[in-house]
Amino acid sequence: MPANACTLLLIAITFISVVSFMPWPRSIQSARHHVRSDAAVPVELFVMSKCPDKVFCENVFSQVLDEVQVPVSLDVNYIAKANQSEEYQYECKHGPSECLGNIQELCFKHVYPDYHQWFEFDLCLNEKYESIGNGDGLAEDCAGQLGLSFARVKDCIESGKGVELLGESVKRTQSLGVEKSCTVYIDNRLRCIHDGTWKDCDGGYEVEDFVKSIEDAYQG
Repeated sequence: MPANACTLLLIAITFISVVSFMPWPRSIQSARHHVRSDAAVPVELFVMSKCPDKVFCENVFSQVLDEVQVPVSLDVNYIAKANQSEEYQYECKHGPSECLGNIQELCFKHVYPDYHQWFEFDLCLNEKYESIGNGDGLAEDCAGQLGLSFARVKDCIESGKGVELLGESVKRTQSLGVEKSCTVYIDNRLRCIHDGTWKDCDGGYEVEDFVKSIEDAYQG
């Protein structure tokens, strides 16, 4: 083989070898694996703080969050109706104590925005859900169990910030036409409702079904 031909062949082999071991650009990797580019999958629960369906639903999703293997962005919003004549400016199905319970949970989330903290607080309240909003005692106990101060949460509740947060939360709920506690949205789509029993749950309602929905959404 002529010298020039050998040189060209060597260059070609070297180029192919280098390209073969080069990492794929991120955009190509994403296309190959169909991973969503906007990171965490949004999971939203729409509830009433003293509702047994909320207690059941959040217990299920505590298990879902333990098992899911992709990033999740969790949020909880509340069902209520504006009523300026009520103590907390909103009317809640289970009375004013439920409105206060909603506010306590929202203020805790506001002060401690990491869902690993605020969702644990909600789960702690759920253990004695009939006492939610009957003063601050239960909320203070749950904050203490998590090793977190309740002082800033109490400031949020008493300053009027809590009512403001409840208003924003109710607005989000109403924007989707949600009326039942507990309503589940995954990836901005209605996924399931627990109202005495599971309803409208295309894709199933077991823990592993919700995990699959979240992981499928992440894969795109």
